[in-house]
Amino acid sequence: MDIKSPAVGKVLRLTLETGAKISRGDEVLVIESMKVEIPVRAPSAGRLREFRVAPGDQIQRGTVLAVLEG
Repeated sequence: MDIKSPAVGKVLRLTLETGAKISRGDEVLVIESMKVEIPVRAPSAGRLREFRVAPGDQIQRGTVLAVLEG
């Protein structure tokens, strides 16, 4: 399952490490959009397979940020 960006902005920080077991609603990373920090949360439980972005990356709405395997 892809975790996608809810807004245009910049990746501030990755909260978890690849391979982490996560629950629905856990914070995965934080983006900044229009000077506001937005936590991006897991839509379901699973294991974080990979990040497709790094801190500092500019992103568009709908960009795949990370991949979660259930």
